[in-house]
Amino acid sequence: MEMAFHCDVVSWRTQADECDLTVRTSNGWLFNCHLDPLQFVQSTEMIDEYIKYLGKLQFDGDRTDDSSRKDACHSLLLPFRSLIAELAAPKIPLPTLTASGRPTLSQYLFPQQVSCILNDEDDDNHIQPIQVQDSQEYTWRASTLTLDDDSVKDLGRWTQTFHPSKIEVCYDKPRHVLIKPPKRVMLIEPDGQSVTCFFKPFRESSGTAQANMELSAYRKMARAQRVPPHVQISKIYGLVRDGGVLLGMLFPWIDKKEVLSRRLAKQSPPDLRRRWASQIERSVETFHQHGVTWGDSKADNVLIDKNDDAWVIGLGGSYDPGWVDPEMAAILGEDEQGLWKIMEMLEMLDMDSLSV
Repeated sequence: MEMAFHCDVVSWRTQADECDLTVRTSNGWLFNCHLDPLQFVQSTEMIDEYIKYLGKLQFDGDRTDDSSRKDACHSLLLPFRSLIAELAAPKIPLPTLTASGRPTLSQYLFPQQVSCILNDEDDDNHIQPIQVQDSQEYTWRASTLTLDDDSVKDLGRWTQTFHPSKIEVCYDKPRHVLIKPPKRVMLIEPDGQSVTCFFKPFRESSGTAQANMELSAYRKMARAQRVPPHVQISKIYGLVRDGGVLLGMLFPWIDKKEVLSRRLAKQSPPDLRRRWASQIERSVETFHQHGVTWGDSKADNVLIDKNDDAWVIGLGGSYDPGWVDPEMAAILGEDEQGLWKIMEMLEMLDMDSLSV
């Protein structure tokens, strides 16, 4: 079956009067679209439109909702659509899919890239998009963690690694293929069995130190010998690796119903809230028994699955200042304060067992 062609803005950034749009296509290409008003200064009408939409991205902050920002991105993309259609749809083949019909993680992490700008240098001052040589300034790169030789050798002692070309990405909607960030992925083990996992990429904004903290926490839990099977914690399944570079982590897929929230707690009966509180506390106790800090201890890192079990995720992360007060964290500890707030949400602060 022929796959329809789709494209969408997946990220944007602004600096002074300039704007960069990152556009992905369903055939595995990525367009870096750079807008600089000096490139179309002769068009007063376009300058006015540009400044209006740039303002929605740059200055409105929380006053602009997501739909308004998305509309602004799509409007700023309009001048580039003809070039994207010219280059992508007829000339760029759709990706070679796996036997299952799914794209691979490699096709998302290592897209073919095109850089383009707007130009008004023709005789009629007509604004047109043009392709330019790929610039290091505008090129998108997957966030990675580079390992030294000793760390690479150590990987095989506590986990398994998978090349991204051997990992299939599962999408629910055709228009999201190779456009939306991969989350649910599928691995084929040597025995032919398929395993569904959650792919967690390393975040550039987190930095190398933070990534190493997370990796260290999951390494400790992977080496733990006595983790009770009934404890709902997300243990690492493997790492995505290309040579000496790590691209992300893989975790067994949790069939999530929703994330723990105050709304969910209020809607749930006391027995269920008591069950969640007990499961969360038991998970955090297990971490501490193995010298691991939950770190980012907040309700957003508790998943409620289809069986109404509470899973604790996000090991080794730094605490969220919006959830954990830094001064109190220094006294109580990050996990203790975060756990206290979760128990408060679940109305379980009378539990005698709250003693992590």
